[in-house]
Amino acid sequence: MKRLLLPLCTAVVGLALILFGFLGSDDSGNLDLEIEKIAYVMPAAHKVYANPEALDGRFYLFKAILRNDSPKVYKDVSIKYRIPGYISEWTELSLTGELHPGQTTVATCYPKFADSITDKMTESQEKAEIEITWEDVAEKDVIESEFGFRIAGRNNFVYTNITPDEISGWADIRSNAVLFPCFVTPNDPLIRYYTQVVQQKVMKGDDAGVVDRPKEAVRFLKKLYEATLMTSMVYGGSGGIPKEYDDVSSNSQEFRLPREVITGNTGQCAELSMLYASVCSAAGLDPVLYIVPGHMYPGVKINDQYFAIEATGIGGEGIGGSATADEAYETGMKSLDKFITAAQQGDPRYTIIDVHQLNGEGAIPMSLKDDSYLRGKIDELAKNFDNKPLTPAPQPGPSETWPVVNGPNPPQPNFTPAVTGPPLSIAIPNGWITAQHPEANLPILTAQISSPDMTIAASVFDVPTNDPAMAMGQIQQQLAYQGMNIVYQFEQGNQIMGQTHGYGMTLNWIGKALPYNNGIRIVSIGSPIQYYQANSQTILQLFNTIQ
Repeated sequence: MKRLLLPLCTAVVGLALILFGFLGSDDSGNLDLEIEKIAYVMPAAHKVYANPEALDGRFYLFKAILRNDSPKVYKDVSIKYRIPGYISEWTELSLTGELHPGQTTVATCYPKFADSITDKMTESQEKAEIEITWEDVAEKDVIESEFGFRIAGRNNFVYTNITPDEISGWADIRSNAVLFPCFVTPNDPLIRYYTQVVQQKVMKGDDAGVVDRPKEAVRFLKKLYEATLMTSMVYGGSGGIPKEYDDVSSNSQEFRLPREVITGNTGQCAELSMLYASVCSAAGLDPVLYIVPGHMYPGVKINDQYFAIEATGIGGEGIGGSATADEAYETGMKSLDKFITAAQQGDPRYTIIDVHQLNGEGAIPMSLKDDSYLRGKIDELAKNFDNKPLTPAPQPGPSETWPVVNGPNPPQPNFTPAVTGPPLSIAIPNGWITAQHPEANLPILTAQISSPDMTIAASVFDVPTNDPAMAMGQIQQQLAYQGMNIVYQFEQGNQIMGQTHGYGMTLNWIGKALPYNNGIRIVSIGSPIQYYQANSQTILQLFNTIQ
């Protein structure tokens, strides 16, 4: 009997241990979670962080790396996150059907912050919460984790998210330089208004053809420089741009936005450069930014030719006198010669930022609202342009959405209503091409109308929603699937303006949202940026027929 008692007790204990292993153990103990995160989020670039296709998906909030170190197969493994105060609902990053022993799954978080994040003016410490569940998981076994990160103020640019001890070269110290285009804001209503005022008052409206003529593009840069001289704009120094390889103190810089440079009548080198880039883009030019150790200066690209101007030549208190526009251009071109030589020799300190190219890759600018007070300040400053008071600033409207050619009127096409297919809500010039439902993969695109030379296009979208904002959101999402990014904002009433980036080009457009067949119809009319100015009168005439 005693001989049987010991084996029996051993068996009972073994069974108890086995049962405890299944019923009483911590089921999450063999799932290992590792978080790879960034330290800062810049509100100005929030649309980049939200888009896994933007800039090859390299700008994310965090990666959750989950490894199964157990002999068990975990089914329906779900990784979710939320950011209190910004993204309050649990948002699923990934759902893995089965996570086998030794297997690892990686979920990357591209957070979709609301546009209102660009109203954030100060830096703050925030946290992200992570929750991991799986099939039949007990509540006590749910994996919960959190980590801290900082959200910068709207005006703050962080040059790199790489920690100082990991920086190994200039590519690291400027790893975020591709986000500079997010601070170039040609769609800002105030920038569009300022551009129009400068064209009318300083350039006297003689700027037709500027987009593809090097001589006229150079004249535009010089006249823009003269506009800053006329208002006695002050150069505030070059602080912030990293000068040395180990210049960690310059990792972050607070920039005035282009609108703030204009209305504050002062700017540092990077701020002036982004003002020039914004105005040039709004006028239909192709802007570039040149970054060198401790400095930045602006320019344009025309037919693969590069031009530059030293915007800081305006001088300032304690800095010295002001250079003329010709001198500023000469200085810029000499700097550009040195830049090209250094870049060709492979010097990583010399970086060119092609604004529109990066726009097309997903680095799209932040959206900003109109401000009547700041418009008034532009009016006051613009009195210096011709010593005559401007008429009161008009509210945003189609005539000021993009620069209107102020020269000899080109021949105007004859307009006729659409006569085939469903009504398209826009008059169509004789000889133009209309395609009904041109993209099978984009069913909400009802029609596309093109000029014979293919430099102007009108698009008609019919979206099954009664909310214009939701309609634009659906269009934005579906175009993203086609490899295109759009940035837009609503103006007065039902008017919309925006840019579409993709396939190596940028399209400027204006449009309207209309109720149609229990939904919303969006009709837009635009042109590639290099042709927009020459086509602006025809575009405006077409815009006025939308109904």
